[in-house]
Amino acid sequence: MVSLPNGISSKELIMVIRKISWEVSDLLESYSLNQKDTSRYIEKLNIKNSNSGPVTSADLESNEIIIQGIKKYFPEANWKFVSEENYKNKSGTVVFEDWIWIVDPLDGTKDFINRTGEYAVHIALTYKQKVFLSVVLIPKKEELWFFLDGYGSWCESKNHKKNLINKINSKMISELKVVTSRSHKPRELTNLLDELKPFKIIGMGSVGYKITSIIKGETDLYISYPIKGKSSPKDWDIVPPEAIIKGCGGYFTNLKGENIDFLNDDFNQEEILVASMNKNHNDICLAISKIINK
Repeated sequence: MVSLPNGISSKELIMVIRKISWEVSDLLESYSLNQKDTSRYIEKLNIKNSNSGPVTSADLESNEIIIQGIKKYFPEANWKFVSEENYKNKSGTVVFEDWIWIVDPLDGTKDFINRTGEYAVHIALTYKQKVFLSVVLIPKKEELWFFLDGYGSWCESKNHKKNLINKINSKMISELKVVTSRSHKPRELTNLLDELKPFKIIGMGSVGYKITSIIKGETDLYISYPIKGKSSPKDWDIVPPEAIIKGCGGYFTNLKGENIDFLNDDFNQEEILVASMNKNHNDICLAISKIINK
């Protein structure tokens, strides 16, 4: 059993992350609260553009609450932080310690800007490149998803009430509702889906939002299709939701059915990745591989 730094207990850690998560949820929801004027809403966000997409004041405030909150409650803990916003700003060099937090303070910034509600907050604590604790927060639905090593995954509402999680299924490809990115859908993925012929294709925002929709049975399959040299998801997009769905008995793998590798030098996830709650997951990966190879 892995011991947390400085005698921190798992119960204490979850209580702190729960508190921080709902604080972030309130912050993000406050941006659009009573804000019907779109131009004022956009002005309030103070949007800046980076190579990997837009950054808003909400991204930066959320990042600050998460990282500074963890540091405040656990000042003696010897762990490091890998955050999307710190990476974009190039603020600091990551030193790869045993304990590393992976943080995406606002996954689905474009959806946040467009007020679709399909955004999430991703947080994961890793030990020697294995997830120990993971959180996916869906503010619009007031859902807080947890994974804890040795205990699996669960979902909480704001009053800490635990919600039931959908069980694994065995749907055939022709029955699947495939969820894809609304803003990043390369031609290669469109061609693949044309050949795969699932029941339905649904565009959606954040990866965390997609994965929790699969767990609840609202959708069935997510395919991450990066284009080398152009765009690919990062560790903070993939790692926290991966732990959540695996903790529910689901899958998030490459096309060979292998676990996802992370915390490499550039944090890129350049393989095609597939997530499902389907007993036929490996067969689906094989069918995708055959189409791509053809």
